[in-house]
Amino acid sequence: MKVKHKIETSKLRNAAAVVAVMLGGFSQPLYAVDVDTELLLLVDVSGSVDSSEYDLMMQGYADAFDSASVLSAIQSGAQGAIAVSLVFWSGATQQQVGVDWMLIDDAASAAAFSDAIEASTRPFNGSTAIGSALQYGATAFGTETGQADNGFTSVSQIIDISGDGTDNNTPPDEVSRELNVQAGRDAALASGVDMINGLPIGDEDGVLKTYYEDNVIGGSAGGVDAFAQQTDTFGDVQTSLEAKLISEVGAGAVQSTAIPEPRVAALAGLGMLFILCKRRV
Repeated sequence: MKVKHKIETSKLRNAAAVVAVMLGGFSQPLYAVDVDTELLLLVDVSGSVDSSEYDLMMQGYADAFDSASVLSAIQSGAQGAIAVSLVFWSGATQQQVGVDWMLIDDAASAAAFSDAIEASTRPFNGSTAIGSALQYGATAFGTETGQADNGFTSVSQIIDISGDGTDNNTPPDEVSRELNVQAGRDAALASGVDMINGLPIGDEDGVLKTYYEDNVIGGSAGGVDAFAQQTDTFGDVQTSLEAKLISEVGAGAVQSTAIPEPRVAALAGLGMLFILCKRRV
């Protein structure tokens, strides 16, 4: 009996050690909402975007989230849900949350996010600091990028940044703007952001798309590499954004299906420990 007791005790200790390892590397709070993707929309409101273009752009963003195809992509993942936030950006120190993190898991919540976009107001009209926007964007996520809890946890953190021009304001001034943008991109990816995609607008000749591909986008999710979605005019934002959302949300859905949330693994370990405890009793 003593030998059996030692074996059971050893099993319990081993199980406890497994759970401790799981929980030790598990920084997300247990009360956070599991989603497939946390998607941050960085929207350019620099001075080159006039008021009529701004209205067209924001209507395009709002309408894209009313799309049945986008909702279908959102619901295709393991959790059937995403968290989305929208941040306006312009100059190096000009970033502001337009719509805070919201859950989208059905038509009603998608419509609520669309309504929140329409209710937002433009905060800036300044320079264009893409690199600064990307660095700020990385801080908008939760514990996955080392920040304070944002109420959600996922295996995919994706930045979607729009813009109608090249960077002219990300510091330092003595370094080329392209290198500054690349540094912002690399810092965001290093912090834990999985993928940065671009929505270059007013880009009929594709020059801005090439700029985004060379300097702005990076990373991957669910086997999909980062990409820039060319958008000819501000009136085309809805169509381009819908296609873009379907691709990036779909990528997050694939990744969430392939990689279980740390909380799931931890709870499985706790379940194993509970079973062993019951057997011992």
